[in-house]
Amino acid sequence: MIDRQRETAALAAIDVVQIVTDTCDLIRGRGENPGDTEQDTVLRLKAICERIGATVTLQDVAPGRPNLRAGIGPEDAPAVLFLGHSDVVPVGAGWTGDPFEPRIHDGLITGRGASDMRGGIAAVIAAMSAVAAVAPDVRLELLCTVDEEDRATGVHSALAFDPPRPYLACIVAEPTNLDVVIGCRGATNFIVELTGASAHAGRPEDGASSIYAANELMTLVRQHNDAALRAGRDPLLGGPSWNVGTIDGGSGTSMVPRRTTVTIDRRTMPGEDPTAILDHLLAETKTAIESSGIANADQISLRGEVDMQMPGFHTDPGAPIASVASDALRELGTTGTLTGWTAACEGGFIAQRYGTPTIILGPGDINTQAHQPDENVSIDQLTTAARVYALIALRLNESHTGTSPYPITVDHELRPAR
Repeated sequence: MIDRQRETAALAAIDVVQIVTDTCDLIRGRGENPGDTEQDTVLRLKAICERIGATVTLQDVAPGRPNLRAGIGPEDAPAVLFLGHSDVVPVGAGWTGDPFEPRIHDGLITGRGASDMRGGIAAVIAAMSAVAAVAPDVRLELLCTVDEEDRATGVHSALAFDPPRPYLACIVAEPTNLDVVIGCRGATNFIVELTGASAHAGRPEDGASSIYAANELMTLVRQHNDAALRAGRDPLLGGPSWNVGTIDGGSGTSMVPRRTTVTIDRRTMPGEDPTAILDHLLAETKTAIESSGIANADQISLRGEVDMQMPGFHTDPGAPIASVASDALRELGTTGTLTGWTAACEGGFIAQRYGTPTIILGPGDINTQAHQPDENVSIDQLTTAARVYALIALRLNESHTGTSPYPITVDHELRPAR
């Protein structure tokens, strides 16, 4: 049976004032990406983790950019892994106060990173401390990576030489408005460079326009995106999508452009291979250019690279992590909704590397709060997040040791990706 006495003690040990203090401290760490480093944030986080008795290790990814691992409980026990990141997006315009001096008002904490994801990390640490106080036999770990908001170099570095670990589950503390996200699409960036031949604009027929060739590429991207919208949609994740983000070509109005570079965002479904997608796109583009009627099309070459990739994941709604999280949230007074994300996160790396059942669950809202001016997070949601993280950790451990009725099959209705 579930150890209700231990759960009650863990919930009582969660310190709301400390969660608020830690969230504000982490906001002051800044860490805009690109343009800054995560060093200050990570040092603040290290001190917070050491305060609760966790063992902390840092791994330098680049100068001033260390990943952090913190663990509490027996090192040889199967662990629940919490995943976060230490960078924030650039501030941007529209703030009504200093983005890195947190303000507390009307039950909210306002500051860059409040919801994405300083608050989520602070809630995780509060849960780790509470569980350790009442269940020292439970192993909990936090992996906090650098560079999540840009190129994901931190998680690549963290996992490159990491041996398989017996994780019971992974909880990504990104802002989900306390919904349980059991699947998300991946994200891939392509860079395609098209090279033609320069000529005087007075005799364009002597050249081979890389911009005209790029137009063939972009037409294909638009057609693929339109086709994806018309195709059958996954009830949880929707479907793949394409977007041309930037185009950079030519060197003067009076010259036929020799070189053009196009960047493309491709949101992938779990299991899709970005390299295969790019190879197919390049082959299609080459054929389209050859039959386009562009002058000297045979002189146009193209090459592409996968600049960044973040895999998606899809966890079975009947998996213990989904069941436990949803039921615990409902006990705490929320809906416990199981849903999907059209965004991407680093949880796919954990699911892919270890085969770990993964969810995204955190305070704040990805659409209305994260990355916005006056970004904020509700203190009530921070408290509920810490409480549900503690219950999940205790119940998954009980399930693993055979002292809990979990796993169970969830019959909740799935909500489509948002």
